[in-house]
Amino acid sequence: MVGRRLVLLMLLLPVSAVAQEVLLPLQHAVVPPRREVKLQPIALTLPFFDDFSAGNLVVNRWQQQGGATVSMDVSPLAPTVGILTLDALDGSGCLYSQATTSVFPADTATSLPVSLNGLLAADSVVFSFYYLPGGGYGNLWERVGFAPDSQDSLFLDFYRAADSSWHNVWSVGGISVDSLRAHTGRDWQYVAVAVTDNGYFDSTFCFRFRNYASLEVSPKAGKAGNCDFWHIDYIVLDSGRTVTAEPEVRDIAFAAPAGSFLSSYRAMPFGQYVVSDMASNADVTITNRFSSTLASHYGYSIFDSIGNEVYSYDGGYENAPPFMPNGTYQTASAHAHPAIDYAFPPMTSATDYTIVHTVREGAGGDLHQDNDTIRFVQRFGDYYAYDDGSAENGYSLTSTSSTLYLAYRFDLNRPDTLTAVDLFFNATLHEENESIPFYLTLWEVGANGKPSELIYRDPTRRYPHTGAYHRYILEEPVIVEGNIFVGFEQRGNDFINLGFDRSLNTSDRIYYLTDTAWRQSFLSGSLLMRPCFGVAATVGIAERSVDEVEYRVYPNPSSDRVYAMGELNGMELYDMQGRRLKTTRGNQMIVSDIPNGIYLLRIISSTRSHCHPVTLIVNH
Repeated sequence: MVGRRLVLLMLLLPVSAVAQEVLLPLQHAVVPPRREVKLQPIALTLPFFDDFSAGNLVVNRWQQQGGATVSMDVSPLAPTVGILTLDALDGSGCLYSQATTSVFPADTATSLPVSLNGLLAADSVVFSFYYLPGGGYGNLWERVGFAPDSQDSLFLDFYRAADSSWHNVWSVGGISVDSLRAHTGRDWQYVAVAVTDNGYFDSTFCFRFRNYASLEVSPKAGKAGNCDFWHIDYIVLDSGRTVTAEPEVRDIAFAAPAGSFLSSYRAMPFGQYVVSDMASNADVTITNRFSSTLASHYGYSIFDSIGNEVYSYDGGYENAPPFMPNGTYQTASAHAHPAIDYAFPPMTSATDYTIVHTVREGAGGDLHQDNDTIRFVQRFGDYYAYDDGSAENGYSLTSTSSTLYLAYRFDLNRPDTLTAVDLFFNATLHEENESIPFYLTLWEVGANGKPSELIYRDPTRRYPHTGAYHRYILEEPVIVEGNIFVGFEQRGNDFINLGFDRSLNTSDRIYYLTDTAWRQSFLSGSLLMRPCFGVAATVGIAERSVDEVEYRVYPNPSSDRVYAMGELNGMELYDMQGRRLKTTRGNQMIVSDIPNGIYLLRIISSTRSHCHPVTLIVNH
C-alpha cells in the first residue's frame, strides 16, 4: 500500500559516512482481486455516495477499469476508513509500461452512469469529495506514501452525452501535505463542484478521477518505484446542496482499520501463544461527521474459526463529538480504548479468530452504515508477524561494504524449532534485485539488546522471489529459545528491496550491520519478514496440499511439458538454488530443455495476490 518519484527515494539519515538505511518506492504492489463489471442499463439515482469503507471499488458504483485501488491504511486518518488511491501502478499492481521521467497518464477511476434526469442547475446539484496528496507530513522517516511533484496532477472530469466527451471541471497540481497544511490548517482538503451545465442533466452523467505522474531520474536501474500518490475519500453527489459548506451528515463511522488483540504481534505461532501475549486494550478510531454531538453505541465480538461467537464486549452509549471543525475523534475510553477482557485459549493446532467491531448512532443507525463495521483476523499459524501483509515501501541498506546484515527481533515463550523464514521482496524495475544473493542468519540477543553471538547461518545461497511472500526453508531446522534475531547476510551492496509496512512501528526491533557495529533502525514501520516454527512449517513447499488441489500440476514427473489447472496468471521455474530459469504467462511450460532434476514451479494466481509453490520433477 509511500516525494517520491520513482526513484530511490527516501530516507536517509546517514549514521556513518558509509552506511545508511534507505526506503524505496514500490515498483509493484499486491492489489485486491477485481471483478468484471458491465454498465448497468439503468443509471444510478441520487444521492451517490462512496467512502470506500467496503475495501474495494464496489461493482454497483464503478466501472471496471483504470488502475485505481482502494487502500485501508496507507495515509493519515481519512474522513472514514478506506480511501481511493491513484498512483503510478496499473491495475495489476505493476508500474505503467509508459512510465517515464516525463509526465504520463496513470490511473483512472470512472463511475457508473448516475441519472440527473429532471434536474436543472437551479436544483443545486453539487459533487464533493476530499483529497490528500501522498507523503504525509512531519519527519520523513515516519511518512507513508510519496508526494506528487509540481508537474504531476489530479483531475476531476464530468461526462456529457451531448458531445460524447469528457470535460475537466477541477484539477490540482502536485503539492505536499506540508504546504497544504500551512495554507489551510488541515490535511484532507475539501472540494465542491456545482453541476451547472444543462448538458449534464440526463441519465448518462458520469464522473471520473485521473492523475498524471512522472518518474524521478534514477542513477541506477531497480531503484525506480511507485510515486505521485493521490488519496480520495467521502464522495457525495446530490441535489439541494451548496458549494460553500462541507456536508453535515449524520454519520458515525470508523476512521481507521481494526488492529490486533495481541500486545506485540499481528500473528504468531499457535504453539508459542500464551495468555500474557494479549493486549489490555484495543485502539479504535471513531469519527462523527455531523455538525453536533451524537450519541453512539460501540461494541465488538470475537468469533472462532467456524463462526461461533466466543466473546462480546458492550461499550454502551457515549456522546461522540463532531469531527469538524477541530478534528476531534471519540475520546471516551469505553469506545476509543475498549478493554480486552478476553484471552484466546491455548491451542494445539493452527486457527483463526475474527474480531468484528461495530458502531452506530442511537438505536437505529445512521445514514451510511457500510463504515460502521471493521474486522480483524487474528491468525495463529506457524509464523510470527508484525506486518499486515502489504508493503508501502521497499527497505534496503546502502554501504561501501560488500557484506550487509539485517536482523529482526522475535521473543519466544518456549523452545521451538525454526524451520523457515517467509520474506516479501518487492518487484523492481527490470527485476534487478532478483539476482542479489543472501544467506538466512540467526543471532542471539545480547545484554545490550543488540544481536550478539551467531546461532546459525544457512549454507544455501538464496535470491529474492518478488511480488509476494515466499517461504525459504532452512537446510537444517534449528532449535531456538528465548529472544532471537532472525535476518540475513546480504552479499553485495545493491538494493535488495525488502517489503516495508508503515502501519506498525517496530523500529526498536530492527538492527543492521554494515561495518563494525550494530545500529538500530530509525525508520517507522515493520519489515515483511516472518520466522516460521514447528511441525506446520517443516512440511515444506512440496507438501502444501491446498496448492496441489487448487492448482493441480501434471504430469509430475514430466519429460516434455507441464500443465497447471486452476485460475492462474502464469508460472515460473526455479532451480533449488533459487535461480529463476523460465517464465510463462499461460498454463503450460516446456521443460524438455531442462536437465533432469528437482525444481520449484511457482504458480502465480489470477489476481497475483498469491503464489503457490509446487515441487516439479523433470525426468526425460
